[in-house]
Amino acid sequence: MSAIRALRPILAPAVRSELGARFDRSDIRAILDDAFADYEAQRSGLASEPSTGGRIMVRLAALTIGLYRALTRRGVTEEEARELTARVTSRIYGQMATVPTVLSKAGGPTPHERLKRATDLFRRFPFGPPSYDMVDVDDGDDVVAFDVRRCPVAEHFRAQGLGALCVESWCNLDFPLAERWGARLERTTTIASGASRCDFRWHVVAGAGASKTGERT
Repeated sequence: MSAIRALRPILAPAVRSELGARFDRSDIRAILDDAFADYEAQRSGLASEPSTGGRIMVRLAALTIGLYRALTRRGVTEEEARELTARVTSRIYGQMATVPTVLSKAGGPTPHERLKRATDLFRRFPFGPPSYDMVDVDDGDDVVAFDVRRCPVAEHFRAQGLGALCVESWCNLDFPLAERWGARLERTTTIASGASRCDFRWHVVAGAGASKTGERT
């Protein structure tokens, strides 16, 4: 069994939860089957990334595409398929962020230090070099700022002609993540939408409930 197929027990509950209002259990099983079959069809063409995190993320991107295509094959519009796929990936991303969120609380006495620790943890794994190319930017005392100059996930989505799916089902998940970390994320460009960089600006927010600002497809 491939490492990605081993994720089915983790993915299946998220798919059932988000698609259950539209599809019955047999349909959902078939959607999952199709998603993994589509992933297998993509696998031979996946880039051989130099870092473990990069390889994992590209494979998850391929599986995301598989889920999206499984939905469109069943008559779901592209717009709704992107929305449903994003709801599923949001659940998985939230689980991925649990460890950085917990560890960030011990990252320092100030909100800025804790925010920096949380973003640094993700920038080490799974979004670490050399697969990802990020450069720090000085943008003020209460801002954690960096530009992403290479993202293998965005590259794979764009190679499949699905940059908009990448923005909605991957990139935009960073905005609610910022709220979990006591921040407000500003980002005006993404590689997935065709720009040369993703400009991350994480602003420390006093208290909870920061509003979301960002790119739309």
